[in-house]
Amino acid sequence: MIVEISLVILYLLACIGVGVIASRRAAPSLRAYWVHEGRLGIAVNSLAILAGFASGGSVIGVVGLAYSKGIPLTLSLFAGAAVGFPLAAILVAAPLRRFAGITLTDFLRFRFPHVIVRTSVPLLVVVSSTIYLVAQLKVVGIVGQELLGVPYAVSITVAMGVFVLYVSIGGMVAVTWTDVFQGLLMLAIVGGVCFFTILQTGQPGELLEQATRQDAQLGASSQSILGIVGPFVLWATAIPVMPHIVMRINCARNALAAKVSLNLAMVVYSLMIVACVMIIVPFAKMELGPVSDNDTVFLRVVDQLGMNPWVRGIVAVGILAAVMSTVDSLLLASAAAISHDLLGDRFGHSQRGRGAMLRITVVWLIGIVALALAYTPPKLIVDYYTTGIGLLSASLLVPTLAGFWWKRATTGGAIGAIITGMVVYIGGSLPVFDLPKHSQILLALPASAAAMILISVASRAVDSSILKAVAKLHQEGSGPSEGTGDGAE
Repeated sequence: MIVEISLVILYLLACIGVGVIASRRAAPSLRAYWVHEGRLGIAVNSLAILAGFASGGSVIGVVGLAYSKGIPLTLSLFAGAAVGFPLAAILVAAPLRRFAGITLTDFLRFRFPHVIVRTSVPLLVVVSSTIYLVAQLKVVGIVGQELLGVPYAVSITVAMGVFVLYVSIGGMVAVTWTDVFQGLLMLAIVGGVCFFTILQTGQPGELLEQATRQDAQLGASSQSILGIVGPFVLWATAIPVMPHIVMRINCARNALAAKVSLNLAMVVYSLMIVACVMIIVPFAKMELGPVSDNDTVFLRVVDQLGMNPWVRGIVAVGILAAVMSTVDSLLLASAAAISHDLLGDRFGHSQRGRGAMLRITVVWLIGIVALALAYTPPKLIVDYYTTGIGLLSASLLVPTLAGFWWKRATTGGAIGAIITGMVVYIGGSLPVFDLPKHSQILLALPASAAAMILISVASRAVDSSILKAVAKLHQEGSGPSEGTGDGAE
């Protein structure tokens, strides 16, 4: 294990070094710290979006989910995510980027000015992001156990310490620099494992056929139609309001770069997920027996392929990179929700002094809370963080789309949509209703939309100055401050 552990240690030290160097680039302003001054081009931002979304949960979690629940359910869930990217590009990317804010709350509190909106949106972001973080930390723990021989608790503690350190000092600059490398490494790892799998087994189609004959449940699904449609709709509608995706939109150089970046990331992400499900999972079914934790299947495949210590070390680094690329994005998004949205970056617009200390403190606090929760890990990573992301979709999708596209949408309607979507989603998750997992989103979204429509129709007209500002966001080449950051500050 010496080679593998040494490679991981070198990688973690390199990430800390990136954070230290990036801290100088993040120092001049809040916009530099949070969204890299909105200057990223298409290639860099596409890789960063891919790395931030295609997490360790996507790599390890998708294999574990397909291994235990079957390919149809898994593909329906991840197909929803693939659809969500173009939806975000079409419905929110351009006007959101032209608004030139930092977080989704920036736009929603402008469009629907009320204390409930200003507080509920960032709190929802923090809760859902923390759930997501806990799932990612489980990946770190099982990588430490399975590939490095390091105890679960030690693995997640050390890794979270590194993650928090470089994010807190380097902000979005550090996150972007590391995410670009992590995205490339993650693709190389998945591609390499698939390549060696094909070398050992031959044609992927034949392998899939053999695996489904051996285990008929692999190609079938015990879920009802609602159990299949629910996860698809949940992810398709969540992407446009996911906090780290929103911040990536605001990192783009302009509205066009934001839209193209989302679509490019979607294409590569889809290819990666299909490769995991259609090549790695059938191989695992043929080679492995029952496992105590389905989320370890990917790593057991690596063992089964008989890779040497250097390759195993690179795989460990690659999976950690996949985790880190999501963890750092979520940490930054959660910190922005508290420091920027709730506290208003109240210590000034520089990245120095008390303001910097506040932001660093917030990042550490979020990391410590997520770490404490991760010591008792969830059973299935994907199931766990999908629940948290569904809360965002149920609560925020309707007010976000209505805010951009429906002139009649009022502040009262937005508040009603947020609360109704949240209550119905949480209520539908209770055992008493016995709904298929994640299908409560099919009730929550219509309920949220109904509340928005009914309350808005019964309310007074919206301030004309707000409507004029929103109308400008739909005009190409215009907006309050495209590329300048004025809309955020």
